[in-house]
Amino acid sequence: MVEPGTKTILASCMAVTFGPSAVEMATLGDLAKRLGFGAIVAYQPELELPSDRLIFYIVHGLLPDAGKQRVLRALRASEHKFRRYAPIICVVPKGPRHQIVPLVQMGFDEVLFLGDHLLDLQRKVTEQLCQDILYVKSEHYFGPDRRRIELIDPQDPRRKPGGAFYTRMHIHRDPVTGISVNELT
Repeated sequence: MVEPGTKTILASCMAVTFGPSAVEMATLGDLAKRLGFGAIVAYQPELELPSDRLIFYIVHGLLPDAGKQRVLRALRASEHKFRRYAPIICVVPKGPRHQIVPLVQMGFDEVLFLGDHLLDLQRKVTEQLCQDILYVKSEHYFGPDRRRIELIDPQDPRRKPGGAFYTRMHIHRDPVTGISVNELT
């Protein structure tokens, strides 16, 4: 747990939680508090979010996949860059580590396991800040570059080179200066 009175870079950020029930939302709210977020709210459709504060969206792994995909699509389609390029994190209660692959392929920026040490969780969350993160936007995907976890080997004959238009960009998130987006050529 973050020591009382100790501020981290997350103290300048807000966490918005999504879950299938109040129990899971409370679990995520408690985790966000222990990670050191400065403000924490449970998502509600009428929720007004600040337009000048960096927001992390934290989704509980027990939310059905269709719900997770709706959250991802809605945020990535937002006109507001503080939503569109915000870190979206999925928190999984427990289970085998390989279950993160489909979540990463959906477009989550990070997948956390509740049972991991708090310092490891905090490190993974803060890695979303103050550095360039490569994003890819194509017809069917918009999120972090995930080629490093592809299940098909790059040399596999089933792999078809090219064929899809995509845009690469660097996303830089900073709680002080905001979010910058630089398309790469």
